[in-house]
Amino acid sequence: MKLSSKTIAAIKLFVDLGEHYDEGFISLLDVAERKDLSKKFLEQIVPMYKSRGLLLCTRGNQGGYRLAKPPKDISLKDIIYPSESFFQPGDVKYPPIEEALKEFEKKTADYFAAISLSDLIEKQREQYAVSYVI
Repeated sequence: MKLSSKTIAAIKLFVDLGEHYDEGFISLLDVAERKDLSKKFLEQIVPMYKSRGLLLCTRGNQGGYRLAKPPKDISLKDIIYPSESFFQPGDVKYPPIEEALKEFEKKTADYFAAISLSDLIEKQREQYAVSYVI
C-alpha cells in the first residue's frame, strides 16, 4: 500500500496542528515551514477536511487553522480515507474476490481507526527524543 503525497501532507498537517492544539489558530505558512511542505499544496488539501468537520478556520491577522476536535478524538482513518481512492469499494463482479476485498477494507478501516492523532504525535516525539544527540 502506498499513500499519496496529498495524504502524507495531510498527516503532517494534522500532526503539526495536534502538536500546537492549545495554541489556537495556526497559519498554513507556519505549518509549511515546520513540516517542509508547500503552503499552496496545503491550501489545496484543507478544504476536504474542513468540509468534513475536522478543521476549523478563521480569517484575518490572527487567522489560520486548528483541529475541530482534540487529537485523541481524530483517527488516522479520518485523515487517510478522504484522500485515498484505493479505499473506495471497487466494482468486482466475482463473489470470492469481492468478499475478500470487503474483509480487507474492513480490517484496514478498523486498524486505522484504532490509531489516534495523539498516538502519531507521541511516536514523533519518541523519534525526536531518540535521534537527539548533543
